[in-house]
Amino acid sequence: MRTTIAAVALSILGAPALGHACEGDARLTLDKPATLEGVLKNGQGTHEAQGAFSYVYLALDKPVCVDAPVAGAADEDPQENVEAPVDRVQLAGEAVGAELPIGKHVSVSGTLFAAHTMWHVEDVLIDASEVSPR
Repeated sequence: MRTTIAAVALSILGAPALGHACEGDARLTLDKPATLEGVLKNGQGTHEAQGAFSYVYLALDKPVCVDAPVAGAADEDPQENVEAPVDRVQLAGEAVGAELPIGKHVSVSGTLFAAHTMWHVEDVLIDASEVSPR
Protein backbone atom coordinates (compact mmCIF):
# COMPACT_ATOMS: atom_id res chain seq x y z
CA MET A 1 0.00 0.00 0.00
CA ARG A 2 2.80 2.47 0.93
CA THR A 3 4.60 1.71 -2.34
CA THR A 4 1.44 2.47 -4.31
CA ILE A 5 0.90 5.77 -2.46
CA ALA A 6 4.53 6.77 -3.02
CA ALA A 7 4.31 5.88 -6.73
CA VAL A 8 1.11 7.90 -7.13
CA ALA A 9 2.63 10.87 -5.27
CA LEU A 10 5.73 10.78 -7.50
CA SER A 11 3.62 10.59 -10.65
CA ILE A 12 1.50 13.56 -9.55
CA LEU A 13 4.19 15.72 -7.98
CA GLY A 14 7.01 14.67 -10.25
CA ALA A 15 10.01 12.55 -9.44
CA PRO A 16 13.19 14.29 -8.36
CA ALA A 17 15.64 14.64 -11.23
CA LEU A 18 18.33 12.05 -10.69
CA GLY A 19 21.73 12.51 -12.24
CA HIS A 20 21.17 16.21 -13.01
CA ALA A 21 23.21 17.56 -10.12
CA CYS A 22 26.13 19.66 -11.27
CA GLU A 23 29.45 18.04 -10.50
CA GLY A 24 31.95 20.86 -10.96
CA ASP A 25 35.09 21.49 -8.95
CA ALA A 26 33.53 24.44 -7.05
CA ARG A 27 30.14 26.12 -6.61
CA LEU A 28 29.78 29.79 -7.51
CA THR A 29 26.76 32.10 -7.49
CA LEU A 30 25.54 34.52 -10.14
CA ASP A 31 25.63 38.21 -9.16
CA LYS A 32 28.44 37.51 -6.68
CA PRO A 33 32.18 38.30 -6.90
CA ALA A 34 34.42 35.47 -8.09
CA THR A 35 38.01 34.83 -9.09
CA LEU A 36 38.55 32.25 -11.82
CA GLU A 37 41.71 30.78 -13.36
CA GLY A 38 42.28 29.48 -16.84
CA VAL A 39 43.53 30.36 -20.32
CA LEU A 40 42.16 33.35 -22.24
CA LYS A 41 40.94 32.46 -25.71
CA ASN A 42 39.17 34.13 -28.63
CA GLY A 43 35.78 32.85 -29.67
CA GLN A 44 33.41 33.50 -32.55
CA GLY A 45 29.72 34.25 -32.09
CA THR A 46 26.87 35.16 -34.42
CA HIS A 47 24.39 37.95 -33.81
CA GLU A 48 21.11 37.39 -35.69
CA ALA A 49 20.92 40.94 -37.00
CA GLN A 50 24.58 41.99 -37.13
CA GLY A 51 26.41 38.81 -38.12
CA ALA A 52 29.63 37.29 -36.85
CA PHE A 53 31.60 38.82 -34.00
CA SER A 54 34.61 37.93 -31.86
CA TYR A 55 34.58 37.62 -28.10
CA VAL A 56 37.02 36.61 -25.37
CA TYR A 57 36.41 33.77 -22.95
CA LEU A 58 38.27 32.09 -20.13
CA ALA A 59 38.75 28.33 -20.60
CA LEU A 60 38.64 27.32 -16.94
CA ASP A 61 41.29 25.08 -15.41
CA LYS A 62 38.51 23.11 -13.70
CA PRO A 63 34.76 23.20 -14.43
CA VAL A 64 32.55 24.94 -11.87
CA CYS A 65 28.89 24.82 -10.94
CA VAL A 66 27.02 28.12 -11.11
CA ASP A 67 23.94 28.66 -8.98
CA ALA A 68 21.32 31.37 -9.23
CA PRO A 69 21.05 33.74 -6.29
CA VAL A 70 18.24 33.02 -3.87
CA ALA A 71 15.08 34.57 -5.30
CA GLY A 72 13.17 37.07 -3.20
CA ALA A 73 9.41 37.13 -2.88
CA ALA A 74 9.23 40.13 -5.25
CA ASP A 75 11.23 38.42 -8.03
CA GLU A 76 8.83 37.91 -10.93
CA ASP A 77 11.42 36.24 -13.17
CA PRO A 78 14.00 34.53 -10.91
CA GLN A 79 17.27 33.31 -12.41
CA GLU A 80 17.91 29.59 -12.74
CA ASN A 81 20.93 27.47 -11.85
CA VAL A 82 23.19 26.47 -14.72
CA GLU A 83 22.59 22.72 -14.84
CA ALA A 84 25.85 21.49 -16.43
CA PRO A 85 29.34 22.24 -15.17
CA VAL A 86 30.71 25.42 -16.78
CA ASP A 87 34.16 25.23 -18.38
CA ARG A 88 34.06 28.53 -20.35
CA VAL A 89 33.18 31.99 -19.05
CA GLN A 90 32.82 34.93 -21.42
CA LEU A 91 34.56 38.17 -20.42
CA ALA A 92 32.55 41.37 -20.24
CA GLY A 93 33.10 44.83 -18.80
CA GLU A 94 36.00 47.26 -18.92
CA ALA A 95 38.69 44.58 -19.05
CA VAL A 96 37.51 43.48 -22.50
CA GLY A 97 38.64 46.79 -24.01
CA ALA A 98 42.15 46.42 -22.58
CA GLU A 99 45.09 44.58 -24.09
CA LEU A 100 44.47 40.98 -22.99
CA PRO A 101 47.05 38.17 -22.89
CA ILE A 102 45.21 35.78 -25.24
CA GLY A 103 46.58 32.24 -25.01
CA LYS A 104 48.06 32.86 -21.55
CA HIS A 105 47.11 31.46 -18.15
CA VAL A 106 45.42 34.18 -16.10
CA SER A 107 43.34 34.91 -13.04
CA VAL A 108 40.14 36.90 -13.68
CA SER A 109 38.22 38.66 -10.90
CA GLY A 110 34.78 40.17 -11.21
CA THR A 111 31.07 39.51 -10.82
CA LEU A 112 29.37 36.58 -12.54
CA PHE A 113 26.14 37.02 -14.47
CA ALA A 114 23.96 34.96 -16.80
CA ALA A 115 23.79 35.45 -20.56
CA HIS A 116 20.83 37.62 -21.56
CA THR A 117 21.58 39.15 -24.98
CA MET A 118 22.60 37.87 -28.43
CA TRP A 119 26.12 39.16 -27.73
CA HIS A 120 26.44 36.68 -24.88
CA VAL A 121 27.69 33.41 -26.35
CA GLU A 122 28.56 31.50 -23.18
CA ASP A 123 25.94 30.71 -20.51
CA VAL A 124 27.93 32.53 -17.83
CA LEU A 125 29.85 35.82 -18.13
CA ILE A 126 32.09 37.73 -15.77
CA ASP A 127 32.09 41.51 -15.49
CA ALA A 128 35.86 41.44 -15.25
CA SER A 129 37.42 44.05 -12.99
CA GLU A 130 40.90 42.51 -13.08
CA VAL A 131 42.82 40.17 -15.37
CA SER A 132 46.20 39.09 -13.98
CA PRO A 133 48.83 36.84 -15.59
CA ARG A 134 49.62 33.65 -13.64
